[in-house]
Amino acid sequence: MTFFKNYPFLDFSKQENRDWIPGSLMSGRSQLPIKVPVVVNGIKIDGLDTRNVTNPSLTAEVVAINDMATEKQAEDAVTACEAAKKTWGTWPVSKRANIIRKAADIMIERHHELVTLMVLEEAKDWKQADADLAEAIDFCRYYADEAERYFTPQPTSNTPGETNFYTYFPRGTCLTIAPWNFPSAILCGMTVAPLVCGNGVIMKPSNQSPAIGYRVFEILIEAGVPSEALHFLPGSGAKIGDYLVKHPKIHVIAFTGSKEVGLNIIKEASVIREGQKHIKKAIAEMGGKNAVIIDDDADLDQAVTECLYAAFGYAGQKCSACSRLIVLDNIYDKFKERFVDGLKSITVGAAHELDTKVSAVIDEASRDRLMGVIEKYKDNIIGQVELSKNLMEQGNFVPPTVFESTDFQSDLGQVEFFGPLVTLFRVNNLDEALAAANDVDYALTGGAFSRSPANIERIKKELECGNLYINRSNTGAVVAKQPFGGFKLSGIHGSKAGGPDYLLHFLEPKTITENTMRRGFAPEV
Repeated sequence: MTFFKNYPFLDFSKQENRDWIPGSLMSGRSQLPIKVPVVVNGIKIDGLDTRNVTNPSLTAEVVAINDMATEKQAEDAVTACEAAKKTWGTWPVSKRANIIRKAADIMIERHHELVTLMVLEEAKDWKQADADLAEAIDFCRYYADEAERYFTPQPTSNTPGETNFYTYFPRGTCLTIAPWNFPSAILCGMTVAPLVCGNGVIMKPSNQSPAIGYRVFEILIEAGVPSEALHFLPGSGAKIGDYLVKHPKIHVIAFTGSKEVGLNIIKEASVIREGQKHIKKAIAEMGGKNAVIIDDDADLDQAVTECLYAAFGYAGQKCSACSRLIVLDNIYDKFKERFVDGLKSITVGAAHELDTKVSAVIDEASRDRLMGVIEKYKDNIIGQVELSKNLMEQGNFVPPTVFESTDFQSDLGQVEFFGPLVTLFRVNNLDEALAAANDVDYALTGGAFSRSPANIERIKKELECGNLYINRSNTGAVVAKQPFGGFKLSGIHGSKAGGPDYLLHFLEPKTITENTMRRGFAPEV
């Protein structure tokens, strides 16, 4: 069996992997603010309303000025995608796959530029931004390989006098609605998957990450994706997103974001509107309230280190982040003491600073919401990183905070905060731990630290989550190795992103049967 080879992460502990950063940072800042246009059918649209995007960890710095698409551009993009069915949709799969592979090569060539832009636009630290781009590269290469596999017709029987083949064809125009927290990886993955299958795609990046989204779009066009097959529409989710979700000629909606928006998309996608001759498919990844169980025989050195990273990496702004630590009674006090003490190792600062472990949250609204949670549950705080007044005024910073609670039904136990907040819960035994971990609306990621083979096997069977991690961090899924996605109200996947059946979301299957014992065959006709 041949395994997919992932693009390697940079080892930033080596000086040669850091030497490029000052120059790239200076070069990146010299290009700010980046003008982000609406692009339909290869044409940049003029005269639109604009919106400024600032650096989350230095809000005085304007990173991008993005145009805001209207319904007119949305309609034109849909019309162009319909035309692309006869061009891009009919190309040999190998031609499409090689274009997507070329896009990955261009991303590698522009690694420094793209990583630097994520640091500035998203307040991702260098390690997190590098991993984000590596995942985008992997998505391009992996889905290109998978498309070639799917578009190779497979015989289904050896019936004498008859051939039977199972094959696929493109499903139809896809709307990609991307989140800001993985601005190259998730946007790229949700775009190249339908593209390589021969579908036209309308890219709608997050309003918080339009510049990196535009760079991904430019790279795909430069690699050879025809202009009628790919369109870039930054704009209001409530306006342009809603218009396209309801459009009768959209076939697939690929969404990653909040539960509220995702559930509304699923609802709207189920409606058959005038002129619509197909059933829309909605792919929605909607977050989690992820739990990690600490068994009473866990290796505390490992558990504390990995859980600090899972809770506070990228300021807890990953849908996979750990937000509940469910600790067995016998080890609770020791774990609590060491975990809270571990906060001392967390350096909070601007994302571009090399020693920063936790940077700012994405915007002012997120900061205010999270500070509201901290105020509401201030009596539950058992540990917090103290931030200076200057830092708090410089950007959208939220102090990494550890709560303690006995109420699993409170917001601390049930609500996804999407920030650097985590809550410790004490339980008597593994029965209680599993019951509490599963008693939420979500089932995205989960984890456990244990040295008991029996307990590990039980956790594997009973902990409800799409991605389960044993004795390691519950974040950082890698394409092909750990296909990603959840269930319950974490989303509708069935086929996980970065997995061997994800492309099925964007394909229609077809069975072809031919009688080879035909009469009257006329080869000259």
